[in-house]
Amino acid sequence: MNKKKKFSKLAFSEAVRGYLFILPAIVLLAGLLFIPMINGFWYSFTDFNILKSWDKNFIALDNFKKVFSSANFGEILGNEAQFAISVTVITVVISMLIALLLNGVKHCKNLTRALVFMPWVLPEVVVGAIWRWLLNGEKGLINGVLVDYLHLLPEHIQFFSEALSLVSVSLVYIWRTYPYVTIMLSAGLQGIDKEQYEAASIDGCNGIKKFWYITLPNLKYVLSICSLMAMIWTMNGFGILNILTAGGPGVSSTTLPVIIYKTAFQKFRFGLASSYSVIQFIIIMIFAVVYLKLTKATDEEGA
Repeated sequence: MNKKKKFSKLAFSEAVRGYLFILPAIVLLAGLLFIPMINGFWYSFTDFNILKSWDKNFIALDNFKKVFSSANFGEILGNEAQFAISVTVITVVISMLIALLLNGVKHCKNLTRALVFMPWVLPEVVVGAIWRWLLNGEKGLINGVLVDYLHLLPEHIQFFSEALSLVSVSLVYIWRTYPYVTIMLSAGLQGIDKEQYEAASIDGCNGIKKFWYITLPNLKYVLSICSLMAMIWTMNGFGILNILTAGGPGVSSTTLPVIIYKTAFQKFRFGLASSYSVIQFIIIMIFAVVYLKLTKATDEEGA
């Protein structure tokens, strides 16, 4: 009995010590994440507008009514969905192809991976400035090469026009995101037992069958995490998009982060901006829960 008491006291003291170690991190998270999040939810139910007053009067769901009745809200949601889905799907496919190629590289592996990873480590401001110059409709390098030097096209492509702005931004985000997904998939490929491929070769399986029945099943967890992270990053993407188009022309490339920024820091309507933020938060949470549920169901069926 005494031993049990001593053990329980020791376990309690260890637990207290552990919580004390993580207390600074909890305080930091509370100050930088949880408290602002709670304030954001509260502001969404108020008329907080610093141009009029610092008062935060409760107006219930009026902000959400304004959002859903907005003439451009449907188009903005469509842009968000198109942007997030296209970037995520194309990024994962391209990253898988590059990871498979990297896995077959025998010389200068570290140098090759460093070059592939380069776009990921560049600051968003640098990425945005570089691609804004490359895609410029008049003096951009891409138009200069295709039209003025090679004469492959009769006229300059207006990459930031209403028809192409969202496509151009999506391509830049794919270029920005693929290195991280590639490195993750490359690491996953290295963890696959080579004996599985050798056994498949003995059974007469070709490369496609090996990929479908060995590579993909072994990478399903890595693919799930990478897809989810890429989707969330894209849905929250703002810096590069703001530098390239600022959501224009009109609202042709406007997504929820852009309208949140404009509402909060150009119109100073923080209450209305918070309601947009809450809507985005709910959309991301619903997507994450549904995606993880589907992934779990697929795993259970496979088991």
